[in-house]
Amino acid sequence: MNLDMMGQLLWEFFKIGAFTYGGGLAMIPLLRDVAISNQWLTNAQFANLIAIAQSTPGPIAINMATFIGFQKSGVFGALLSSIAVILPAFFMALIVARFLKHFNDEPVVKATMVGLKAAVIGLLITAIFQVSLVSLYEEQGTLDNLLNGLDLKAVALFSVFLWLIHRYKKHPIVYIALAGVLGVFIW
Repeated sequence: MNLDMMGQLLWEFFKIGAFTYGGGLAMIPLLRDVAISNQWLTNAQFANLIAIAQSTPGPIAINMATFIGFQKSGVFGALLSSIAVILPAFFMALIVARFLKHFNDEPVVKATMVGLKAAVIGLLITAIFQVSLVSLYEEQGTLDNLLNGLDLKAVALFSVFLWLIHRYKKHPIVYIALAGVLGVFIW
């Protein structure tokens, strides 16, 4: 058991849990930065992890923390990373629930909530943009030249699923399963 790695997992995932507001999807930009900067995952691996974490039961951020923790330090690392990412939100929820009901109509509280919602939207758009670059471009993950390195199969699959989702409005698991099957045959 590598205690340095365990301490790093605990600290990094605790920070992510403490400084993101808006749920697991809002955590994706921070998760990506931590995973890439610590060289735990490549851009392509991170994009794959999002797909796996989103298609498995449970919150995406916890699934991702569990996977990274397991990759780096086994079962104990998975457990530690999972607890570290949810612990700040657990304590904040207890505190906020206790006091917010008394101050919910205060102008400062209302203004704070407006600002927090705007920040969450920004984080979600950033996550969508980062994942799109990795998913639609072959290994580059950049927009140096809009068409250079564009994975046409990924763009076609994206377009088909965007149309299917809009047209038929089935349960997400139908599209996830179908995309997995099609991915096997296309790639």
